[in-house]
Amino acid sequence: MKKIWRACFLIILLCCMSLIQRSVMIAQANEPKELNIVTSFYPMYAITKEIVGDLHEVRVLNSRNGIHGFEPSANDIAAIYDADIFIYHSNILESWTKNIALNLKNSSVTLVEASRGMAMQKVTGLEDIEEIEGMDNAALYDPHTWLDPIEAGVEAQLIADCLSELDPDNQETYQANAKQFVEQAEQLVAKYQPIFDKLKQKTFVTQHTAFSYLAQRFNLKQLGIAGVSSDIEPSSKKIAEVQKFVNEYQVKTIFVEPNVSDRAAKVIANATGTTIVALSPLEGDPLNTDPFLVNLEKVLETLSSHLQQEE
Repeated sequence: MKKIWRACFLIILLCCMSLIQRSVMIAQANEPKELNIVTSFYPMYAITKEIVGDLHEVRVLNSRNGIHGFEPSANDIAAIYDADIFIYHSNILESWTKNIALNLKNSSVTLVEASRGMAMQKVTGLEDIEEIEGMDNAALYDPHTWLDPIEAGVEAQLIADCLSELDPDNQETYQANAKQFVEQAEQLVAKYQPIFDKLKQKTFVTQHTAFSYLAQRFNLKQLGIAGVSSDIEPSSKKIAEVQKFVNEYQVKTIFVEPNVSDRAAKVIANATGTTIVALSPLEGDPLNTDPFLVNLEKVLETLSSHLQQEE
């Protein structure tokens, strides 16, 4: 009799263990998948982070420095291939991504070009230059679409759509966050459009001509100081050329990129009587926890306030 009870007990125990194991497997299967999301640089990271919310972690390859001239390390490339999704801005700005696409091999990473479908503008002064085979198109086109709030919203929506396709269980969250981002972008334009419309001085001068999309959105005109390197002291001939430029356009302020050497700009400012003001193209991380559009509004506020002072 004891043997029978012992056998029954073992059978019941095995059944319970089987049920527990099955419950654990079902629970694991129902757990939301943690996506491995990698982005190329600050704007893509910040926008993606707002779309993802608290669902997943988002990694950025290049957080501190500008994206121009950036080349990924071997570790960066490995991180891209190990990711579920890699979000970058464009093949024009990040030409190295073309090699990533050609060498996917066994990687299942989804590549997302956030500016896909956008019509990139040619750099001012290069509009008549035709593309030829073998030419680096990055030199012809201005990639800084994220500085236009509306274009940033377009990129946010594309990112949300790609994430929704990859992770349909969280589609509702991605789309709701994208909708909120687009609405906030439109509100930002609605807030600053009247401010810029009232300005008499609608022309601004930059050392880094990154603001053509912003200028077009708000009916402004961006002028660049050609042939001036940020870290090489300009010659007396170049200073004379800039002085003529300053006089012709009645320039009082020259906007320069923060975290980049302003050595040349200071020499020009001292020689021409202009003021140097930092205006970020938001290529590097601004080292705060503010949402992307809040940091973009700081750019608009800096630009509008100094143009008001020039009237």
